[in-house]
Amino acid sequence: MDKKYLQRIVKDKVFLIETLSVDAEFILQNVQQAKLITQREYMNLTDISERQKRIINLLDKLIGKGEETCRNFIDLLRNDSILEMCPTLKDHAIFDAPVQVSQYKISQIPRGICVIFNNVHFTTMKERSGSDKDQNYLDKVFRWLGFKVEVHKNKTADEMKNLLTDLGKTVDGDCFVCCVLSHGNKEGVCGTDGDVVSVDEIREPFTGQRLAGKPKLFFIQACRGSKNQHRVKVQADAPEDGESEMEVDGGDDFDVTIPADTDFLIARSTTDGHYSYRKPEEGSWFIQSLCQNLEKHCPLGTDIPTILICVNNDVSSKGIKCAQMPVHEVAMRKKLILQPVNH
Repeated sequence: MDKKYLQRIVKDKVFLIETLSVDAEFILQNVQQAKLITQREYMNLTDISERQKRIINLLDKLIGKGEETCRNFIDLLRNDSILEMCPTLKDHAIFDAPVQVSQYKISQIPRGICVIFNNVHFTTMKERSGSDKDQNYLDKVFRWLGFKVEVHKNKTADEMKNLLTDLGKTVDGDCFVCCVLSHGNKEGVCGTDGDVVSVDEIREPFTGQRLAGKPKLFFIQACRGSKNQHRVKVQADAPEDGESEMEVDGGDDFDVTIPADTDFLIARSTTDGHYSYRKPEEGSWFIQSLCQNLEKHCPLGTDIPTILICVNNDVSSKGIKCAQMPVHEVAMRKKLILQPVNH
């Protein structure tokens, strides 16, 4: 079932919270009168003292009720009385006709392969403690999404290249996912021996006919430089950090552009020149947020690029004395929606 109205509310949730919180009680009254929520749900929402929390909980309830309720809610927002109270709604994209975009066909079980490279121990670099938390969470989430997961731990650069080359010759399915957790520098991602595998070398084995026209996703937990505002009690993934409790997955400028090949998505944990933070006891900000948002939004039918925007918002708001902003570059022709196999 197409979930375009539900997805629109998810996509514009922050805007709706800010806009409708102006008079949360009025919005709740209209929603209850339209029978989009029950009387009990209405009373529970009115018991919440903070206006924004009322609207957050309301939107979560409406999303949970499905596509038809979400469509009726968006129609309700067109009422003159609501538009008069919230004039910024009038010209917002929340009312735009949904753009019809074709979707990648994701029907096979397993969906495809999710390969995870997790380099923790290095010959000359600092141990990446906490990375196993990321590996385990990725393994759990992508199995839940119907992928066969392969984990390769503590591999040299040549071993990584050879494994990727071999996998490119045999990979099959409707979708391919590659997750790389390691140190890195301006040329790319480090093997455990300190030699480098470039991003082009990571994705190149998957440009052939076996995956032609199919989505190929790459998630890279790696710093792209050594800029850091302040030290905090987390780790940032970098080989040269020394005594710091921060580790960084990169050296200087990790300058990589999206390939011209179609159907690729490359998501990286941070912007050019900056650290990518990881808590030894919890895992990295980026991978943990990625998994959490996949768990939350995939069952709702939200497309992957939209979920990555949620990850960007989440990670960018985590730091107090430091900051991190993930980025993703997309060369895809269709909408990619991954749902749990039992959904």
